[in-house]
Amino acid sequence: MLDLRISSLGTYLPRRAVDNATLVASYPELGERDLDRVGVVSRGEADDDEDVPYMAVRAARTALERAEVSPEALDFLLLVNWSERRYVPDLAPRVQALLGANKAFAFDLGCACAGFIYALAVAHGYLQNPRFRRGLIVASDHSRRRVRPGSRASLLFGDGAAAAVVAAHVERGFRLVDYELGTDGTRHELMDVGPDGYLVTHVRQREVNELAVSSLVRAGRSLLARQRLNFGDVDYIVPHSGTAGIQSLLADTLSLPREKILTNLPSVGNVTAASIPTALEHFVQNGTLRAGHRVLMLAVGVGWQYVGGLVEL
Repeated sequence: MLDLRISSLGTYLPRRAVDNATLVASYPELGERDLDRVGVVSRGEADDDEDVPYMAVRAARTALERAEVSPEALDFLLLVNWSERRYVPDLAPRVQALLGANKAFAFDLGCACAGFIYALAVAHGYLQNPRFRRGLIVASDHSRRRVRPGSRASLLFGDGAAAAVVAAHVERGFRLVDYELGTDGTRHELMDVGPDGYLVTHVRQREVNELAVSSLVRAGRSLLARQRLNFGDVDYIVPHSGTAGIQSLLADTLSLPREKILTNLPSVGNVTAASIPTALEHFVQNGTLRAGHRVLMLAVGVGWQYVGGLVEL
């Protein structure tokens, strides 16, 4: 089979960042204990003109420029989004038109925080067909519009977008070695969006943390076993943002040092489907991720999906 490579990445964060002091001043009921549990110092909050397509296009243009690829050269465009889902029309065709990617077919994907890895798997399948050589994955979410103002979730979530140019005939970038996709439909009612439009969790946060970590470990272990590897054989793990508690519990469960878990959660918040590509770009740009590194991406999505992706740089 042909390899999929992420040849470039691009991100977009809203113009306005909301720090903890601002949130606590507006909602005094949020205390220091809440701040510590969540582990976020600042998060982006999109203005009305920074809608999902706007953020997607800005992230996509950065990725395309870095890859030296024109929008007209794209064969497909996959938009991952959970926060502004609607029946018709999909948002992906609007992004396609705004980019000028006239040759590309385009459609939306869901899967919440697991959506980016699901999109990589879909793209990998398309790239096995000689008709398709290059595509674009974009994750863009207004997550803060789906959390109740003044709630603990308002400390956690941030808005933002990330894009990845993927191709089968390039030599640079992250090579997708393997991926793992799993679903536990018995957990499909764990969370939902209520009639008021806000995210509702139907179990205690501790239960969510424990389920998330066991699911992340399950996905990673299955993938690594297939490659005859273990967790100690990867240089870094890049999980979807989750919470600071989930990441800490993941490191403890795997008996790994904290520095092996790469996250930019404190500075951007949980940007859901954009979490993994945003972190990848951040740590490539600051020099942490370099040629030769093996990286395990892990995520869970409300549904309940659990996924993993192994890449080499």
